[in-house]
Amino acid sequence: MANLNIPEWLKKLGEDFKESGFELSIVGGAIRNQLLNLPVKEWDLTTNARPDKIEQIIRSFGCKKIGTIGKRFGTITGEFNSEPIEVTTYRSEDYSIDSRKPIVEFGSSLEEDLARRDFTVNAIAYDLEKNKLIDPYDGQGDIEDKIIRSVGDARDRFNEDPLRMLRAIRFMVQLNFEIEPETLGGIKVEKERFAILSSERVAGEMDKILLASKPSRAIEVMVETGLINYILPELLPSINIEFEAHQHKDIYHHILQVLDQTPPIIELRWCALLHDIAKPQTRRRVGNEWHFLGHENVGSRTAKNVLRRLKYSNEFVDYVSKLVYLHQRIPNDDGLWTDGAVRRFVRDAGETLDDLFAFAEADSTGGNQVKLAKYKAGRDKLKERIAKLEEEAEIAKIKSPLSGEELMEMFHRPAGAWIKPIKEKLLEMVLDGELKEDDKEKAAEIARQLVRDNPIQT
Repeated sequence: MANLNIPEWLKKLGEDFKESGFELSIVGGAIRNQLLNLPVKEWDLTTNARPDKIEQIIRSFGCKKIGTIGKRFGTITGEFNSEPIEVTTYRSEDYSIDSRKPIVEFGSSLEEDLARRDFTVNAIAYDLEKNKLIDPYDGQGDIEDKIIRSVGDARDRFNEDPLRMLRAIRFMVQLNFEIEPETLGGIKVEKERFAILSSERVAGEMDKILLASKPSRAIEVMVETGLINYILPELLPSINIEFEAHQHKDIYHHILQVLDQTPPIIELRWCALLHDIAKPQTRRRVGNEWHFLGHENVGSRTAKNVLRRLKYSNEFVDYVSKLVYLHQRIPNDDGLWTDGAVRRFVRDAGETLDDLFAFAEADSTGGNQVKLAKYKAGRDKLKERIAKLEEEAEIAKIKSPLSGEELMEMFHRPAGAWIKPIKEKLLEMVLDGELKEDDKEKAAEIARQLVRDNPIQT
């Protein structure tokens, strides 16, 4: 209880539910995070009130941005003091053998509601009326021991909702916990049920997993349990490819290392997971060395297939596949690129340029510090060249405020050598900040003075 900090407005909301004849408890992630001294991103609440009554009470309480998308499943969302809340009727849910949509039944007690929760760390409630924690499955003990454990039989929980298998892995990496053996075993046994899930639900969990501080742990557990077959089977060929130490680094473990080193930006994390996924397909031995010519091209197409299968937006798919396609360009710079080659790279990279540099740094792995320092120096030099060329390009765009045609019209003179020194002087003044590029009136005065001072020009 010492770790709980319940806002006063939530206590008052509990009183409103009580006055209307209903219970209200904080539950799930909100309690778990408080016990872990983590911020609460959303206040999850549960009640014996039905959805229509929930909506009525929280509207009267003053909640804003009321959401009813999940109303048929018992959930009403809203905000109070800019803090999100989600209020759900006590319920149980189950998935039939071949359906992606849950069958929801409303319940009548908090105990029944907690019994249908996924993991013990999420099956802790705080009764706002009684001012006490309800923890029938010792979730507090598992929080203290840093364990993810199913409520009741793991196979039953995963059979009810197969997404819980991936959620177990997600909580593991987000909280830096371990999955206890029986729960892990339940994933291995029930993994085939995962196939019924919608791509959107899987993608939502994958995004949260990939943004964790060390997502490689999650990928390893997906491989261990077999879930990877239903999420990213394209990764499997890279796992069993073996190289002698002097021939090539281990592809699978390189991918995992890069994944952890990449900045926690979802596009970059997906790029990390997919960037070398086509190396097994493109592997060719030349002499004593292995080469993977074109793996970025094949990998880009594979990335599109994977992300489209998971129903990501076209914009997201195009961006990540472009990162994969271009990820070799910076490492391939040998310092001999012409200015034209650098400009073409910048043009090809477009909006992905900064992300490509961030990824190139993460993709630089291995124990040879001399090589790593060399690669870093190369990236820094390329950045400097790009900045210089872009600066020169911007300078090149600056023009004299008056064109040759305007000067000819002003002085009623034909074209001739007299025009050039006037334009050069005006341009010089613009570059020095003495004259604005669009100040034609002042430029005309200066031009007239130059002609008066140097009549030979005319």
